[in-house]
Amino acid sequence: MVKKKASELKQGDVISIYGEKSTVKKIETSGKGIKQGKVKCRIEAESLKDKSQKIIIRLAEDILDVE
Repeated sequence: MVKKKASELKQGDVISIYGEKSTVKKIETSGKGIKQGKVKCRIEAESLKDKSQKIIIRLAEDILDVE
């Protein structure tokens, strides 16, 4: 397993979301927020198991396991 920051993810990467392996379909990155002052990533993924859509939001610096 490789570890990547959320901001380094690419379309097609396989990550684990809530214990299910999912393929990254789209990533959107926001600017710095006024309250927290942190960059956030909105990650849209599709479950490999049942093809359901998953959407998570993580800070750009958060480390995720990529397979």
